[in-house]
Formats: sequence, C-alpha cells, structure tokens
Amino acid sequence: MLCDVVMPILMRDWPAAQINLPYVFRNLPAKRVVVVSSRQLEPLLPKDPRLSFVCEDDLLPGLTLQAVKDIMQERVCSTHRSGWLFQQFLKLGYARLCEDTAYITWDADTIPVRPISFENEKGQLLFTLKEEYNPPYFETMENLLGLKKAVKESFIAENMIFDTALVKQMLEEMEANDRLPGENFWEKILWAIPKESLQKSGFSEFETFGTYAVTKAPGRYELRRLATLRSGKNILGERPTLAMLDWAAESYDTISMEKFSVSTPLRFLAASERYRKNHTAMQLEEYKNQFRIIPAVYGWATHLWPNFKIWGGKYKRAWKQRFQNRREG
Repeated sequence: MLCDVVMPILMRDWPAAQINLPYVFRNLPAKRVVVVSSRQLEPLLPKDPRLSFVCEDDLLPGLTLQAVKDIMQERVCSTHRSGWLFQQFLKLGYARLCEDTAYITWDADTIPVRPISFENEKGQLLFTLKEEYNPPYFETMENLLGLKKAVKESFIAENMIFDTALVKQMLEEMEANDRLPGENFWEKILWAIPKESLQKSGFSEFETFGTYAVTKAPGRYELRRLATLRSGKNILGERPTLAMLDWAAESYDTISMEKFSVSTPLRFLAASERYRKNHTAMQLEEYKNQFRIIPAVYGWATHLWPNFKIWGGKYKRAWKQRFQNRREG
C-alpha cells in the first residue's frame, strides 16, 4: 500500500530533512512526500514530482500558528510550546485533505535506514510502540473523548500511520464536545489541556489517536516494535556519512538526529572503517549508556567538549579516582 508521507518541517530542521528525504523515498511506502511548512521553505525544496508542499497556515481554515498562540495567551499568558502543539494539529488536520484510506506522518529528523512496512499481510495497519508515560496526555484525552489509557506501552514514536476515516471520526467527536470552548478540534484540544500542562507536554496526537483506534476499531491495527536509535547524533555526529548510516542500519530500523541531541567524541569511532568492521552501532550505543556519556541540552561544561557534559556520578567518581591514583603513584 502506497500513501502520502506527511512531514512537518521547521526551517531549522531543513538540514536534517535534506539528509532524510532520500531515505524516506527509498524505505517508506510513499506515494508522495507532503512537506508542511512555512512559505520560507518552499523555494528550498528540490524539484521532484514525488514531493509536494502545503503551507502550514493554509492546511485548514482558521488553523494558524498565530491562532494557537492567541488561545494560549488567553489561557496562560504565554505562547511557550505553541509551535510544538501546532505541528500536532497539522498532522491530525491532514486527514481532512487526504484522499486515501491512510497517511503516514514522519518526523523530519528521523532517518528510516531500513525498509519499513505499515501494513501486514492481513491488511491491518501497524502501530509502532515505545516506552513512555506522561499522565497529562491521558488527562487531556479524557477531557476530550472520555477515554483512558488502553495499552501498557506508548504510541509515541517518530512516525504513525493514520486511518483517514478514523481520524475524521475522532476529530468530529472532539468538536461535538460542548463542554469545551471553541468550534474546531484544535481549539477544543487547547482548552482540554490542563492549564498547568499547557506550556509543558499536555497533549499527544499519537497517544490520543492510538488509544482511540484500539478502543473504537479493535482489529484495525496490529501493534509492533521497531529497532530505533533516538540519540543518533551522540554516536554518529551531526552529518553521518552514507557508510556510517549503512553500518547503523545493521542494528536499527530508524536513526533520529534530534535537535536536543549533540555529537560526542564517540562519533570518531563510528567514522572509523576499522572500528565499524569489528563492532556494531548498537554496541557503540551500549558503550555510551554504560559510561553515561550523555549530551548537554543547554551547553554548559564546555571545558570538556563544546555543548557537552557527562552525567552520572558513578562515571565521574571513577575518573576522579583514576587521576588521583596516578598522582599518588
């Protein structure tokens, strides 16, 4: 089954998306890739008949970033996280444009390094499961739809295939909830999020739709797991070579290059052909986790490496003891 692959892309994510697009065309069942972004990005897109562009503020009438900010400003006097919520509304809202039975949303910073199917032999669509639990997601979901968490695992992955008819049905149910202000589904969502969670992580389109689908249409989806590496920059660097990505594909289905993640010196091992011949990407990631070599999001401790720090008291104490032993020796 071929279908649209929808990719909301911010301008700052365009360098990562450029690396990603050839892999999306190669490894996903894409009829076309639909880039949803600001007008600024449109001239930068390659001329490819399989690629189309939708301006984010034109996807649905009334749904704009400014409209989202206005409601957040009214509720909590802040627009923090407005862009994060806006891109979730775009993913759900695409159902009202889609002419196919299903569409896939794919994160611009996640590279599918192996072929990935979204439908099994029985015609069921495939949900990707992960481990995460954030109570405000389910509080919002109950306010919107009266639903509770339905599976032990999380539906929050870097991708999801949406049954178009089911999404439309869910959005109509949201809009029929007259206990919440607003007319459109995205307005209802913004008012359903607990006030204390509106500037944090208060809504998940993946948790909400995943729960709705398994509850309202049991059997339509099958649950599966993929081998995913979320912190790809840590071991592969900012711009991994094709050889490095091919090597990583021996261990993983997807590699995410998140903006909150940064390069570490381990990338030099991944860049070494000699190292790659004798080790796997999964072993290098396990090595990182064993010694708690984790990137800094906010970039202090630049005396170690730029934008890098080492978390984990056990690791720091071990190195401190080693240097102390050397001095004493």
